[in-house]
Amino acid sequence: MLLMFLGKPVGLILAYGVLGALFMPFLAITLLFILNSDRVPAEWRNKPGTNVMLGLCAVIFSYLALTELVKQVGKVLGGS
Repeated sequence: MLLMFLGKPVGLILAYGVLGALFMPFLAITLLFILNSDRVPAEWRNKPGTNVMLGLCAVIFSYLALTELVKQVGKVLGGS
C-alpha cells in the first residue's frame, strides 16, 4: 500500500507478480509433504501419479519463479 500512496503502482504490480510466481512452487511442495504424511488417512494420501504431477508442478513453477525473479531484479538493478 505504501507504493500506491507514493504514486508508484508499477512497483506494486511487479511485487505482486513476483510473489505470485513464488507461491505456486511453495504450494506444490507443501501439498507433496502434507498429503504423503502419516497424519493423513491412507485412502486420502497421494497416489504415485499425483506425486509425479505435483513434483513436475514444483519443478516447472520453481524454474518460472526463478526466471521471473531474476528478470525483475535485473530490471531494478540494471535499469532496462
